Amino acid sequence: MRSTLLLAVASAFIASASAHEGPHDPPGTAPSVCLATPTDASCSTYSLPNATITTAINDICKTSSFLPGCSLNTACTADSTLPAANCAPLTILATLCSATDDAALTTEVCAKTYSVFCGASSLIPACKSQPAFPGLPSGKAITGAIYSVCQEMPGMSDCKICPGPDATGYSKCDEVKAWQGLCLDMPDMKQCPPYNTMCTNTKFAPFCSKTYKAPNGGNGTATGSGSTPTPTGGDHSNHNNGAGAVAASMALVSAFAAVAVALAL
Repeated sequence: MRSTLLLAVASAFIASASAHEGPHDPPGTAPSVCLATPTDASCSTYSLPNATITTAINDICKTSSFLPGCSLNTACTADSTLPAANCAPLTILATLCSATDDAALTTEVCAKTYSVFCGASSLIPACKSQPAFPGLPSGKAITGAIYSVCQEMPGMSDCKICPGPDATGYSKCDEVKAWQGLCLDMPDMKQCPPYNTMCTNTKFAPFCSKTYKAPNGGNGTATGSGSTPTPTGGDHSNHNNGAGAVAASMALVSAFAAVAVALAL
């Protein structure tokens, strides 16, 4: 009876530990082959480590927080209730790395991360299921739209947010906030169809609503070129802790049942 009891408890704890292992590589081992060779057959069931994605986002946004993808990161970090379809960390990284006009600012990071493990032939499922934020233009395109509007109508209040672009082609301000304000005030301007289409398709409140307030009291957009929040995890991340927790709970229930039977013998 005692051996039966010990075996049941040991089996339960092993199952519980296994259920919490998740998709990452065991500590002390080399990174998964899928980060370097995403065409390997094993990658069809591989989950990208969240830390790999968020580190890449931080590396870009610590020097270029005015980019639209960094504004998206700020908004998602400020409000965990926003749709995961817009706020998954891989979606944020895809948004940054897919904006070819901004390649001068992002290639150093993207060429070693997203462009490798989410290349055209990648078998990693999240690369297909978590694409870039739909309709969000490059930073250079938004800078151009703001500059064009404010040259025509310099008295618009949101023109105060962003100065004219510098030699790099960027205003280095909260570009999405300025673009949002200008196009919400005058949606029929010739510079605003991309904004209107994006908001019609996504209805993403931090970018598309006049009244939205993030839970922390802000409007969910970037706060300046030095602002680099840690990318959101939690409900927006791509790990699978929920299934692991259920499996662990079932294992413990089985253990308690085995204990009860053993004690009854």
